Amino acid sequence: MSPKPLKFWLIPLVLVVLVCAGLLLFQMLHRQTGALVRVTQDGQVVGEYPLDQPRTLRFESKSGGYNVVVIQDGAVKVAEASCPDQICVRKGPTNQTADPIACLPNGLIVEVVAGEGTSQLDGVS
Repeated sequence: MSPKPLKFWLIPLVLVVLVCAGLLLFQMLHRQTGALVRVTQDGQVVGEYPLDQPRTLRFESKSGGYNVVVIQDGAVKVAEASCPDQICVRKGPTNQTADPIACLPNGLIVEVVAGEGTSQLDGVS
């Protein structure tokens, strides 16, 4: 029995998958730990907090919901939320600049950003 010929579309498909995997690996290897936690609610920055100072913050949304954000051990997490899906809580702690935490029902975005005077790579740079 002779081997079946290779489909002409298989080679470009494999190349696209390899390029995508390489880009993901590059981004993962070049993430940085940040210095500040920026909290944005409904498109407005409501605060920036040092990542190295432990604290617990509570943010109320216009819809009556809330989020409890905890900064400890050099990482930030959403510890409690009033939203039904709890995706932001299940995400867990992060200290990476390219790893935001979002609670869409409450309009909250928690992201780690580099401090002033440091370079930061992102998906666009």
